[in-house]
Amino acid sequence: MKFQTIEQALAWMNDQHKSAEAISVEKVGHALNYLGNPHQGLPVIHITGTNGKGSTTAFLRDLLQSQGLKVATYTSPHIMKFNERISYNGQNISDEELVEVLNKMVEVNEYMASTPFGRLVFFELYTVMAAYYFAKKQPDVCLIEVGIGGYTDATIHFDGQLAVITTIGLDHADKFGDKIENVAYEKAGIIKDHAQVVTGRIAPDLLQIIKQKVKKEEAVLSAFDHDYQIEKLENVQELGSRFTWANDSYRENFHIQMLGYHQVDNAAVALQAFSLWMDQIQGQNIDWIAASHRLETTQWLARMEKVHQNPLVYIDGAHNTAGLNALRQTMDEYFADYDYTIIYAGLSTKNQAEQLPLLMNFPARDIFLTEFGHEKAMTAQDYQEIEQHELDTFPKLVDWQAYLSDYLGRPAEAKHLLLLTGSLYFVSDVREFIVNQNR
Repeated sequence: MKFQTIEQALAWMNDQHKSAEAISVEKVGHALNYLGNPHQGLPVIHITGTNGKGSTTAFLRDLLQSQGLKVATYTSPHIMKFNERISYNGQNISDEELVEVLNKMVEVNEYMASTPFGRLVFFELYTVMAAYYFAKKQPDVCLIEVGIGGYTDATIHFDGQLAVITTIGLDHADKFGDKIENVAYEKAGIIKDHAQVVTGRIAPDLLQIIKQKVKKEEAVLSAFDHDYQIEKLENVQELGSRFTWANDSYRENFHIQMLGYHQVDNAAVALQAFSLWMDQIQGQNIDWIAASHRLETTQWLARMEKVHQNPLVYIDGAHNTAGLNALRQTMDEYFADYDYTIIYAGLSTKNQAEQLPLLMNFPARDIFLTEFGHEKAMTAQDYQEIEQHELDTFPKLVDWQAYLSDYLGRPAEAKHLLLLTGSLYFVSDVREFIVNQNR
């Protein structure tokens, strides 16, 4: 089988989920071995965390590129098209390159089908694709974002010379249970022998779990507010934030456009990882003027992203409790003088009984729930079951597409915005809908 078009290739890729089991680390390793272990020898920064992985990766990508480095990134999920997941030097993998890679994956899966492991599916397949593509491109550094967790994630095969753990919170209870200590242990799995390790704002008891792994691997830890810190933080409203970042070697001023104090934290984590990579691994002097200019322009789709100006519409993938708390802080601090309406949609795999009460505490004009086209999306019945057990008052259900179409056709209200939030899959659908409306 040889694909001639991207449509044929993606149709085959999306069909690979039908007869295979859950992600297996050993299975992915077997497929990589078949390809000659393309992941081995790649220069890697491995990034995990309950929240902040994507934004930290975006900041880090731009910082490294500002120094002239060729940077590859592997991230998830995609917002508009699959190609976003695999990029090189700020450019998504092209359709032509993706067809070439997927033609190779057909061969891989034909082999895997003959083994006890079975065919690669979903994230397993994507991870092997990224390794194969990056080995061909030979970047100066690969930013590899974990899918879920650490030890049991398909990306664990990458040997990260630098490991980044942004935050630790309860998420994916179906995989790791309801003990946050288990989450910390799982994420510490990306720490490899003698690696540099950067951690974000992490509670002392959870940091202790990470330190145990650091000690075992003879790694070197840089912890937020101990080895590096934020100083002189200034909120400049819709223009973002200004702050001073400092560690033992540097003290530099920055301005970021991405909104929220949590994004300042993400930028600080990225700056520490960047400085360590340049000093300890790359061995190259840092041009801080170029780094500052580049950081100011960093954007990441669907993270408090303005998708329509008049009337004003924002989307944000606040898909868990930490995300909703960060979103609430952003609205309180950056949009204090705004009146706003929220439309929310989540996945049934998340703890919606805990998330919805947080949502109801937003001081919004109206809060609506909605359904969207995903196999694990919350339904009206799912919401009603939570209402009966957890909430005294409950937001109305709306058809988000009809509401958004009507809203975009109205005259803009001064100091009012519409905020669509929840699952990244939902805000991805919203973003695509608005892009199509604007054509």
